Amino acid sequence: MNGIPANPAGWLASIKYDGVRSFWTGSAFISRHGRIFTPPASWLAGMPACRLDGELYAGIQSFDELVSAIQRKRNPWENVRFMIFDLAVMRQPIESRHATLASLSLPPHCQLVEHRPLAGMDDLDKMETEIVAAGGEGVCIREPGSYYAPSNFRKVKRLFPDLDRSIFD
Repeated sequence: MNGIPANPAGWLASIKYDGVRSFWTGSAFISRHGRIFTPPASWLAGMPACRLDGELYAGIQSFDELVSAIQRKRNPWENVRFMIFDLAVMRQPIESRHATLASLSLPPHCQLVEHRPLAGMDDLDKMETEIVAAGGEGVCIREPGSYYAPSNFRKVKRLFPDLDRSIFD
């Protein structure tokens, strides 16, 4: 089942956003492929001095608008939000990292992604169904007690076809 545990009880679940994966280094935004994003100075004001892992996001079914905004030199970033799902610190379990995130003072365009423990497979199924029905992609799950790595999560997109992958399968 694509790496989904048979019993995901206790795993931390969040919405899978359709945006552009981005890392805040404490001074700059970079893509997972190393591309530097150049938001306006006003958008960078108030960003914390720690490393954050998240997604630049402009809303449901707004991926093309997001890409257009972040590629322009005079960026219209007013609708872009940074959805933060982790603190990029290697030697702390996820629960500790999330507690640290909750204590940060963030600018208004930054939003912490809610992670909630799952009760089991039925709970995961229900969450995924609700997200997809609302126009979203699916769910991301993280193992409790896990340490940070950029790819230390599993995507649950069983109800929304992964078109990029299906072309090559």
